Amino acid sequence: MTRSNLVWPAVVFLLGATRSLAADFDGDGVADQFTITRDAQKVAKEAGVRVVNPWQKRGASKRSPKGIGLVVRLTRSPQSFLLCDPDFFDTPSWKEGQKLTKVITKKDKSYADWKKKVPGLKADAIELGTEAGIDILLYWDGKWELFWPDEEP
Repeated sequence: MTRSNLVWPAVVFLLGATRSLAADFDGDGVADQFTITRDAQKVAKEAGVRVVNPWQKRGASKRSPKGIGLVVRLTRSPQSFLLCDPDFFDTPSWKEGQKLTKVITKKDKSYADWKKKVPGLKADAIELGTEAGIDILLYWDGKWELFWPDEEP
């Protein structure tokens, strides 16, 4: 399947046993690819993959990638990212494989709510569940950013 065959705005397709989603995270009108990996260490060793930890701003550790991570391949300036933080993903909910990710496209009802809270949000994003029950938003604005709402579960 080529990018030109993808249905916009979001599509689910299979790559081996890995579920992959497509959405326009970089806002160029072309679908980008998003997957969850359970082997971040392996993905980090792939050629051309940049390892990024947007959670680090909140005091996360600088341990090497392992376990669960998010893989995003952008199209505007073709580049691949492994978004990971061993502390964030090392929780029972993530380890048990609970559905804690949701792609938020501009057509989703929740997009407008997120946009009110995140002025830098310009394209599709990824909503991530936390162990505390608070959803956070991962989005691209030239670099990967996380938005943590000021609320309690």
